[in-house]
Amino acid sequence: MLHNKISRSLQVNRLSLEAQLLFTWLISHADDEGRLYGEPEYIKGTVVPLKEGWTFKDVAGYLAEIEKQGLIYYWQDSDRTIIQFVKWLEHQKIRKDRLQHSLLPPYQKRYDDQTSTNQQPGVNQKTAQANITEDSKEEIKKSEANSLADESIKSIRAILKEKATPGLIETNITNRHEAAAFQAWKALEPENKESLQTTYLNAIRRGVKAETIFQWMSEIKQDRTIKNPGKIFNKKVSNYCKLKEDDKS
Repeated sequence: MLHNKISRSLQVNRLSLEAQLLFTWLISHADDEGRLYGEPEYIKGTVVPLKEGWTFKDVAGYLAEIEKQGLIYYWQDSDRTIIQFVKWLEHQKIRKDRLQHSLLPPYQKRYDDQTSTNQQPGVNQKTAQANITEDSKEEIKKSEANSLADESIKSIRAILKEKATPGLIETNITNRHEAAAFQAWKALEPENKESLQTTYLNAIRRGVKAETIFQWMSEIKQDRTIKNPGKIFNKKVSNYCKLKEDDKS
């Protein structure tokens, strides 16, 4: 729920108009404890998928603005970036019998006498989704460099090179769309290695873009009634391709 106090908040009014918009839209995508994934690719594809002029770099900048004003905690936990609203419990009232506990870890405040495992990605700090190895730089277009995760590229190559796993073939990850497919597979069906090729990378080959991949991943993850995420993902791909064909005719 969006409280009308937000229009009188000094913190919110210090933000650029773009950051104000992103902040308010983030609220509806948070879980019951005020957390959500914070990778710029994920936010772009899930929260502002139709903002075509917004790049991943733009989104990262707006998130940094919001964090600087003390409106969100924004940190790195293992290989994921997480957002948590600072005053979530103050403004959001959810009945205990309806509360669904977050699948994401809570933010741990950093004290001078206590070392936290949370590392906050600052404006100039390279986060997991922006790091690229020297080897990758030779294979990835410069225009896409900021949107690829070094961890994603390394992991997907390692998996694709497992000769003992049927259905997987060696390939090179050369763009952000393929990296998004890997992230979706990792989030939805990491135990089903064959589906990386047959479902997620196949979606890219059929023309599905990174932003759409992240949007579907978010929708499927948030629906806890879904027991076969791969089947739902494939259905979304089929519907997407059918709509594209209808538009052409």
